[in-house]
Amino acid sequence: MLKLLSASRHHPYLPGLENPQLIRVNLSGSRFEFQVPAYLDFRTVEKLNPIDLRLDIHNLRYFSRASPDFCSATLFNRDLDFYSTPCGVKSIGTIGVVAMVERVDCLPNGMNCLNPAHFEQVVMRLLHRLGPGNPGFWKKIAPVNWRVFCRGDSTWINCEMRNDIDAILKPTPYDNMQFTSFAITALDERHILRVMHNTLGYAPEPFVQKVRGQICRSVKLTLSDEVKARMAAVKARWPNAKVSEFREPEQWTYPKWRKGHADLGEPNIVVSKLGSPPPELKL
Repeated sequence: MLKLLSASRHHPYLPGLENPQLIRVNLSGSRFEFQVPAYLDFRTVEKLNPIDLRLDIHNLRYFSRASPDFCSATLFNRDLDFYSTPCGVKSIGTIGVVAMVERVDCLPNGMNCLNPAHFEQVVMRLLHRLGPGNPGFWKKIAPVNWRVFCRGDSTWINCEMRNDIDAILKPTPYDNMQFTSFAITALDERHILRVMHNTLGYAPEPFVQKVRGQICRSVKLTLSDEVKARMAAVKARWPNAKVSEFREPEQWTYPKWRKGHADLGEPNIVVSKLGSPPPELKL
């Protein structure tokens, strides 16, 4: 309670930040774990027991079709509310933590997510789907703050997707504070794992980066022996393949669209002029 009383808009209080909960997931033999603040109540300091989850990534019934290119299965989703005393016990914003597995259905024959160069192309294709490929939302800029890090046997891509402030008629400080960050890695030839942080409300960036950094540092993926063997074969075939250490944001052109008329049998979004196509996947 003392930390809540000393909180401010520039230094919010997030319950459970110092008592993270361990999340463990068995992904068809590969093991993924991370720690996330265990939010029960802003007055609670109790440490929660670990959560154990399981997903058969090869069973299609656990996935939903997100687009022609990807199917998604959500592993974990938790909204973290943060507070400042001027608002009393009312949340001034949230950081949503989401972990998902994506099945990549757009890979041409011969391409493989365990190949770092192919994996990078898949990530760019995914970012396009969340940007101009999803025109019902505000225009986005990505990838921002591209970074590559290695953890165990896995190579991770860390980047952000931010609002295109120039495309907002009357931008506010909140528009610049609302963004999504990603940490993405390959699970096997056709599956990738992504951890997202969706920031909404008044979220000072240093505070968001602190929370995101704490969660990302706890991320651990132990690939199954079978996947490790297939990864070794991929490295032998493509010994020089690697992920780019730096990338500028893409120069996307967004489609022109309008809301559809349900009474006329139209879809929710009607595109009148196409934007940038998805990036081509090249072997």
